[in-house]
Amino acid sequence: MLNPIRKTNTALLAMLLALTSLSAHAATTSREENLANPRGWSAVAGMEPQAVREMARRLPLSEQASGDQPWCGHDAEIAQTLSDDFGESRIATNANDTALWGSDLMGTWTVVLERPDATSCVIASGIGFSDAQSPQSYFTKAGLGS
Repeated sequence: MLNPIRKTNTALLAMLLALTSLSAHAATTSREENLANPRGWSAVAGMEPQAVREMARRLPLSEQASGDQPWCGHDAEIAQTLSDDFGESRIATNANDTALWGSDLMGTWTVVLERPDATSCVIASGIGFSDAQSPQSYFTKAGLGS
């Protein structure tokens, strides 16, 4: 079993690798095209974000996980990573205990489940963020509309 720090670093590395592959794709897609057609992905390949959200409601922190799961951590850890590593800030919440984080500068967005136990889980993310668009459009892109 990986120690907690290494497991967290492994999760962050996986996110960075995913963003690196997005960067390769983004090189062939202009910022304007990304803004006109925001795209998003579930935090768990092969699962719809709604199913990831429901699963994340009862998951342990990622450092305590025994299997594949979305990245879950203390609220402050998730907030600091999204802010420091991606330049994202908390934009809005919807009725499903989920929050939208986004960066107009980086053009990235993340949907996070906020649990009552001060734990948050990343359930979807994407590219093409603009603070000029309605936050609801990103929840909808993540399959979590209304």
